[in-house]
Amino acid sequence: MAASLAKRTWVEINPKALFNNLDLCKQIAPDAEIMAVVKADAYGHGLIETVKTLDPKIDAFGVATLKEAMTILPIMERCKMVMILGALLPDERETAIKNNINVTVSSLQEAQEYNDLGRTNNKEVKVHLIVDTGMGRLGFTEKNFLRDCEEIRSFKNIDIVGMATHFPCSDQNDEFTDHQIERFKSLLKSSNIDPKWIHLANSAASLRIGSSGGTMIRPGLMIYGISPTELNDPRLQPALEWKARINQIRILEEGSSISYGRTFVTKKETKVATIAVGYGDGYPRSLSGQGAEVIVKGKRCEILGRVTMDMIMVDVSSIDEPIETGDEVILIGKDGEESISSKELAKKAGTIPWEILTGISPRVIRVIKNNR
Repeated sequence: MAASLAKRTWVEINPKALFNNLDLCKQIAPDAEIMAVVKADAYGHGLIETVKTLDPKIDAFGVATLKEAMTILPIMERCKMVMILGALLPDERETAIKNNINVTVSSLQEAQEYNDLGRTNNKEVKVHLIVDTGMGRLGFTEKNFLRDCEEIRSFKNIDIVGMATHFPCSDQNDEFTDHQIERFKSLLKSSNIDPKWIHLANSAASLRIGSSGGTMIRPGLMIYGISPTELNDPRLQPALEWKARINQIRILEEGSSISYGRTFVTKKETKVATIAVGYGDGYPRSLSGQGAEVIVKGKRCEILGRVTMDMIMVDVSSIDEPIETGDEVILIGKDGEESISSKELAKKAGTIPWEILTGISPRVIRVIKNNR
């Protein structure tokens, strides 16, 4: 029954844009395999929808949690590798092993525990050794890596299929990132391991220097068509549009207050449209009073007062053509000559585009756009 309900607010995913961005990944790192990072509901784009779209063209998927991995395993057809990028909790590990999911290892103790579970389940655990070269989140310290790696190599139920590190500031500090790459290469050379997958580069590093010397890259934000740096990259095509519908249109007299706290009071007669989206859908409350806009009939219209849980109010007085309840409004996307990006919303909300996208809530329907 739910499938037949009319949409109030929804996200449209453009497969052509995803494929364009994937092609760019292949151009900038032609000798590397590609792990599409689809954690956090594919950065708000819809996990299942995105995986189904990318599966025929991708080498691996990277997720953050066991739940995400188990969700996509049944729908993966061509792609054969899924990796959990974060550290698994002890009571999650056996399920990952039984389902042949690639896991990270950041310490000798963790490797020993995986080896024991592998022996118990008669499985060879596919692990990626993580080296902390400056992120400070996961990974072997550089001081202990070579010593610990030598012992791990002797574990009979551990298959070291990958070695990786993570860049904390590849979008803003090239010198530190280059230093990380050199340290990583030195450790790999001295480790006497030969993993299939060597991966360092996230989106920002991939756009600047390709594979960073690895055999695989891990694009996240750029897969979805957004540059992770302050500068926009014209080669990228945003894959997401976020829309909602007008559910009320009213004429308010001068002196009318709008939304909680009466933070906005009309200075003249104002035509106000109420839009069926709010912070319960992930539209940030922090946009209140920050000059945020939506696009109505190809024109920008400012949000009035505070963002509420289920609705926002916008000034549509400047719209000349007829407006009706049920009309579509653009929250993120393009209409005519006007466009609003996740970066624009992030700047006005005092956050980053990653948070804007991943904050789009599950009650917002995800739809694959038909480009035919």
